[in-house]
Amino acid sequence: MRTSVIVVLVLTQFLIGAAICILGIVNIDTNIEDVMQWLPDHSRERTLYEGLVAQFGVDDFLVASWDGCTTDDPRLKQVEERLIEEDADGLIAKTTSGADLIENGSEYESADAIRNRFRGIFFGDDDQTCIAIILTKAGMTNRLKAVEYVDRVVRAGVGPDQSGVLIVGYPAISAEGDRLIRQNLTNALLPCCLLSTIAAWFFLRDLRLVLAVFITSGIAAGTSIAFVTLSGHKWGGLTSAIPALTFILTVSGTLHLVNYARGADHDQIAQTALRLGWKPCLFSAITTAVSMLSLSHSEYQAIREFGLFCAIGVVNSVFWQLAFAPWALQLIARTISIARAGTSLVHMHDWTATHPVFVFGVFMATLVVTASGLPKLESGLEVEEMFGTHTLAIQDVMKFERKIGPIDQTELLVEFAKPDPAQFADRAAAIRELQRGLEGSPEVDATMSAAAWLPPEPETRGIAGVSARVVYRRKLASLRDELADTSYLSLQKNEEGEEAETWRISLRFPFARNVDFAELRDAVAIATEAELAKHYSPSEFGVEQTGVGLLYHVAQSKLMADLFYNYLLAFAVICPLMILVLRSLTLGVLSMIPNCFPAICLYGAIGLYGQAIDIGIAIAGCIALGIAVDDTTHFMLRAEEISSRDGKQGRIKYSAIRTAYSQCSRAMLATTSIAAIGLAAFLNQTLLVMARFSLVLILSLLIALICDLLLLPALLYTFPVTERDEPEDVS
Repeated sequence: MRTSVIVVLVLTQFLIGAAICILGIVNIDTNIEDVMQWLPDHSRERTLYEGLVAQFGVDDFLVASWDGCTTDDPRLKQVEERLIEEDADGLIAKTTSGADLIENGSEYESADAIRNRFRGIFFGDDDQTCIAIILTKAGMTNRLKAVEYVDRVVRAGVGPDQSGVLIVGYPAISAEGDRLIRQNLTNALLPCCLLSTIAAWFFLRDLRLVLAVFITSGIAAGTSIAFVTLSGHKWGGLTSAIPALTFILTVSGTLHLVNYARGADHDQIAQTALRLGWKPCLFSAITTAVSMLSLSHSEYQAIREFGLFCAIGVVNSVFWQLAFAPWALQLIARTISIARAGTSLVHMHDWTATHPVFVFGVFMATLVVTASGLPKLESGLEVEEMFGTHTLAIQDVMKFERKIGPIDQTELLVEFAKPDPAQFADRAAAIRELQRGLEGSPEVDATMSAAAWLPPEPETRGIAGVSARVVYRRKLASLRDELADTSYLSLQKNEEGEEAETWRISLRFPFARNVDFAELRDAVAIATEAELAKHYSPSEFGVEQTGVGLLYHVAQSKLMADLFYNYLLAFAVICPLMILVLRSLTLGVLSMIPNCFPAICLYGAIGLYGQAIDIGIAIAGCIALGIAVDDTTHFMLRAEEISSRDGKQGRIKYSAIRTAYSQCSRAMLATTSIAAIGLAAFLNQTLLVMARFSLVLILSLLIALICDLLLLPALLYTFPVTERDEPEDVS
C-alpha cells in the first residue's frame, strides 16, 4: 500500500476517533449512590423496600445544621422558607426543623418535653437542632443537583462566616461519590496512561514505536468512554475503570503486534503484523470479552453494566489494534529491529523443561494451601468502606452524629388489618410502648414513628381524667388522616383488598457502626411480635423489616454466590473456545490451569487474611481471567504455528515450545508489567472500591505471568500433549 494512502487512512481514523473521544468526555454524567445499582435484582427484601417507597414516598433525605443552630436562631426559619421558595426545579418535597416541632406541639406540651421526645433525632444534648429536608423524586434522581442547591441556600442563609455547617445524608454521599468518580477519571486515568507509556518505552526503547502504541491506546480508551456516555448511561464507581482497562489491553495487544512485526521490511510491517497477529489478537479479545460479558449475568446492576461496557471496550480495543495500529506502526516506524529474546527468560524455560514435575508439584502444593481459605471468604458492602472514613462526606456524618444523633436507619413496618379508626389511640399507645422497648435494646440508638407527632395522653386522674381521655381519643382519631402526610403512616388497602393501617418505625444507629443486620433483624422481630402480642392477636397485625441497611445485608449474602457463578460462567465459555482454537481437548484444558490458578490462589489468600470481599474485589477475578488468557493464547498459538510449519498436524514439538517461549516471553513480561504499572495509578484513590479492584487485578496478573512462564511449560512437558523432535527437525 502506498505511503500516501496509509497517511490518509491513519489520519482519517485518528480524527474520527479523536472527535468521538471529545464528544464522549464532555458528556460524562455520574451516579454512584443510586443504591439499587449495588443490590441484587431479585429478592424479597428489595420488593419490600420498593413497597416502602410506594407507600411512604421517597426516603432520600438531607439534614442541615450549623454551630449555634437552636430553635431561637431566626435563620432557622429563614433557611427553611428559602429552601421551598427558591426551589424552581422541584427538588424539595418538604422540610421539618426542631422549631417546627416545638411550634406545632406547644398547644399540648412544653418545649423541653418536645426536645426530650425528639432527642437524638432533631435535637442534640446541647439543644442544637437541624432541618430535615425530604427530597422529591426529581431530587432523588438528581441528587448532586439537590445537594448543591441545599448547600447554596443554607450557606447563603447562615452567612459565609458561619462555622460548623453540616449537610449530611445519602444524597450528600452521592455528591461526594460524583466528585470522586470525576477525580478518579482525571487524577488516575492520565497517570495510568503515562505510566503505561513509560513502561512501554522501557521495553521498546524506540520513541516512534511508543508514540504509535500511545496514540492507539489513547484513542481506544477515549472511545470506550464515549460508548458509555453516548448510550445515555451514567458513570459509577466501577465503570470509571473501563478506560484504564481498555488502554492497558490496547497497549498489550499492540505490543504483541510490534513483536510479530520485528525484522520485517518497512513496507511489510503492517502486513506482517496482521498476518501473524490477527488470529491471537482477535481470539484474545473474544476470550476477554466473554470473560467480561459473564458479569452481565450478575444480579447486580452495577456489575452488569460494568461487564457489558468492559466487553464493548475490549471489542473497541481490538478494532484499533487491527485497523489502526499496524498502519500507524508502518507510517511512524521505519524498521522494527529484532530484539534479543532475553537470555534469563529462556534459561528459565530450560530449567523448567528439565524439572517439570517438580515445578508442577510446587504450584499444586501452593494451590492446596491457599485454596483452604476459600471457605473463609466473607462479603462486605458497607458504603463507608467504598469511600473510606477519611472522605469529607463521611467525616461530616460523624460530626453530625456526635452533635445531634445517628442518621443511618432501617425500617420496621407494623401493619394493622381492618383497623377501627375509633381505636387509633390504642394503636398509637402500643407503638409508643414498642418504641420504648426497642430503644432499650443494644442494637438501636433511637426510633422515630408517626406517634412522635401526636399530643401526649392526659395524665389527669378521676372523672376529669376520664373525660379528658375521651376527648383525647377523639382528637387522635381526627388526626389519623393528617398523619399520612408525615411519611410515617400509610392508610391503604392490603393485597387482599382490605383496609390496612401501616406504621413505619425508623430504627436509628450510627452510620459508621459495624451493624450485624441479621442479628438486628432477628432481635427486632422477636421484640416487636412479643410486645404487640400483649394487645393484639397474631391475625390482627403483621411485621416486616426493610431499609437500605437490610438491603446491603442481602447484597452481601448474595455477592459470594454471584462471584463464583460469574467466574464459573466465564470459565465454561472460555475453556471450550481454547479447546476449539487449539484443536485439542487436552491442550485446551491444560492451558486454562495457569489462568485459573491466580484466582484460586489469590482469593484463598484473601480468605486466610480475613479481608471482606466487596464488589470491586469480586469482579476482579473475572477480569483477570480474561486478560491473563491473552498471553496464554499468544504463546500457545505461536507454538502451534511454529510446530506446523512443515505442514504436519499433531502434537506440539519441544523445539516449537522453546522457540515460542523465546519469542513471546519478553512480550508477556512487557504486557503484564505495563498493565501492573498502569493500574498502580489507581491504588492511591479515595474511592476504595476502585483501589481494591486495581490491587487484586495487579496481583492476579502478576501471578498469571508467573504461571505462564513456569507452570504452563511444566504442564506441557509433564502431560502427554507434546512430542520430542525428530532428528531431522532438530537439524
